Amino acid sequence: MSDGLERAAYQKVKQMILSHELTPGQKIVQNKLADELGISRTPLRSALQMLEAEHLVESIPRRGVIVRYFSNEEIIEIYDCRIALECMAVRLFTQRARPAAIKKLSNLFMPFADRTEPIVLREYLTNDIKFHDTIIRQCGNNFLRKLFQQSNLLIYIDRIGLVRPPEETLPEHLAIIEAMTARDADQAELLMKKHLIHSQKLIAEQP
Repeated sequence: MSDGLERAAYQKVKQMILSHELTPGQKIVQNKLADELGISRTPLRSALQMLEAEHLVESIPRRGVIVRYFSNEEIIEIYDCRIALECMAVRLFTQRARPAAIKKLSNLFMPFADRTEPIVLREYLTNDIKFHDTIIRQCGNNFLRKLFQQSNLLIYIDRIGLVRPPEETLPEHLAIIEAMTARDADQAELLMKKHLIHSQKLIAEQP
């Protein structure tokens, strides 16, 4: 079977996981999914093997392949890695980014700051992910960016969803952007660290 079919199946199943069409703990019925994708089970098996290598699915004896569920302990470890990488990224971004790039980050959150009606959670989460992803991609350190992307940290974080309500995190995002605008890398890094550690601690406190 061609690599093209395997790659297409991988991309499609991965998107189904990211969009929560396939949910954590759900068993993947391979015959049914292959029929839905219009392919045989051979490229699908290869796609699932690639996704298992990325820790997005797992093969469990006598249960089959299921969508990966992350425990609180694993999420805390993910945050450890995220804090280390993203705090350096925000420092570099603050030092190097063009004013227009910082303005784009501000534009992600200003609509939420100005509105009076309740914030749509999925809309806020989308912009939250764009905010953090932009800092990583445009920090000016390609090796750091590749480490972050190859480890799928943002994908795992997207799977986790919002840890704290927008009303709590929105002022934190705006404060980070304010520090960026002032080119205060020390303050931007400190605020980002507090922002991420606060969420990590909340997860650690959950039973």
